[in-house]
Amino acid sequence: MKPSNHNAVSPVIGVMLMLVVVIIIAAVVSAFAGGTMASNSKTPQATIKGVFSQSGGMQIIHTGGDVLPTAPLLFTITSDASFGQGLSSVTTEVIQKGIITDDKGNQLLNVDGTSNVTSFAPGQTLYINVYNLDPAILQPQISPSSNPYPSMFNGQVWKYAGGTYRLDFWGLCYVNPDNVGKTFTLTISDKSSGAVMAKTSVVIQP
Repeated sequence: MKPSNHNAVSPVIGVMLMLVVVIIIAAVVSAFAGGTMASNSKTPQATIKGVFSQSGGMQIIHTGGDVLPTAPLLFTITSDASFGQGLSSVTTEVIQKGIITDDKGNQLLNVDGTSNVTSFAPGQTLYINVYNLDPAILQPQISPSSNPYPSMFNGQVWKYAGGTYRLDFWGLCYVNPDNVGKTFTLTISDKSSGAVMAKTSVVIQP
């Protein structure tokens, strides 16, 4: 009988065990790296509340969730069904970041492209002055403005002095006293990816 060669088998088993260990380590490293990349690319999410007063201005309140860096933020407003059906494409507007300020009056976007407001955190509020609710500024796409602007604020209510000029558009303006009680959607998204970070329905108040 030929003696078995255990010395030849042992190195093969050793190599196989080393391969198994290497594969396990590679799998663990890959999973960790993948998890890290996924967490780094995750879109921040926040809960917001919008307050719109025709005589007092607009507030955007961060009520919870992630801190939002302001540089990539895009603020949009869209009229809801209370204004009528099929109006989203007509009434969707991007809010100019230059008219949005923090509680100290710092703009989200200065004229030179800089900003002193770098983040929007839970508990903080952003503001739009009542005079910047002028449709020519807040809703330029459907603004019934001419020269001079017919939408005027007398300190208490907004009035339309444009006669019949684009009167149907005046009916879509958020400062129109007839629109008290109607709603619009405020959305905060990433301007590069389009990913939505926050969304809320806002009731128009006097």
